[in-house]
Amino acid sequence: MKRAKMAKWVLFTIALSVYCYRPLPGQRVINVEEMTAGEISLAPDIAIPKILAGYTLWLPRETPIGMIVFTHPRRDTLNSDSLIDYAQSKGLAVLYATTDNRLEFFFRKEKMQEIENYVHQVIQRYHIPSDHLLYCGMSLEGTRALKLTIFGQDQASKNKLKPRAIVICDAPLDMLRFHQAMIRAKKVNFSDIAVNEGTWVSAYLEANLGGKPTKNPATYIQYSPYCYTAEGGPHLSVFQDIAVRAYTEPDIHWWMQERRKDYYGMNALDLAAFINDLQLRGNSEAALITTQHQGYRPDGSRHPHSWSIVDEKEMVNWFLGLIGKD
Repeated sequence: MKRAKMAKWVLFTIALSVYCYRPLPGQRVINVEEMTAGEISLAPDIAIPKILAGYTLWLPRETPIGMIVFTHPRRDTLNSDSLIDYAQSKGLAVLYATTDNRLEFFFRKEKMQEIENYVHQVIQRYHIPSDHLLYCGMSLEGTRALKLTIFGQDQASKNKLKPRAIVICDAPLDMLRFHQAMIRAKKVNFSDIAVNEGTWVSAYLEANLGGKPTKNPATYIQYSPYCYTAEGGPHLSVFQDIAVRAYTEPDIHWWMQERRKDYYGMNALDLAAFINDLQLRGNSEAALITTQHQGYRPDGSRHPHSWSIVDEKEMVNWFLGLIGKD
């Protein structure tokens, strides 16, 4: 597969500016970026250009009472959205922090440290309570939210950040299952989108985790935020006293008709098992939230694997209750 074709599936046009500060009525926006160049190889003949590492921070008028943290490259400093507006109205800052890889998997600890440094820098500069953090993410970004939390309790972490809560939306967690699902999507060869994803994701995992899972299962288990066949995996205890919400819209008929995937190819499988195990361990603040007919992309097309299944205002209110600010 040629790199130009890959770009159709994984690249977005992002307007970028360097170290800019644009005050808007009632809002403060800080954009900090670090110059990067080159490209990132995902698989043979599949690569993406690097993006500018850094962060975009939306601040409320007063000193923030907490902060919502995303790890995707939202660099628009001129236009807010409903989540930003509502969070700011409640006194919350919203941060978007990224490495130079918009498909960052956090294979390396230094990449997690990079993001943790951005979060810590913002906390220090703008006097945000470090125990009032909400890590959020859709799909792979949700995986990153869990990985960043695990890293915060690792000896390698410089700042030892620990979120009060985490929200993940249809994120892959068990990389043994995920790799198998990607390989199957290639073999089924039904949907170009699914085949493309299966090709680069399986190759990228193998390149960074020591080959196929059959060759090196321990590495996949260690990397996974959660692993069902390993009794939850080595990181489950990290989340025992953190509020966790996992959102998913398990529309099996859509996945079968559009991608020829079954339950084993859906991230809902990981999320249900993850939350169930947390509840079994006594985490009363762990919840699985399932929806129906809420998954739509910004262009209006139907897709259950979408952030639209999250009720953003209700999510913010839930977080405010956790930090005693409702």
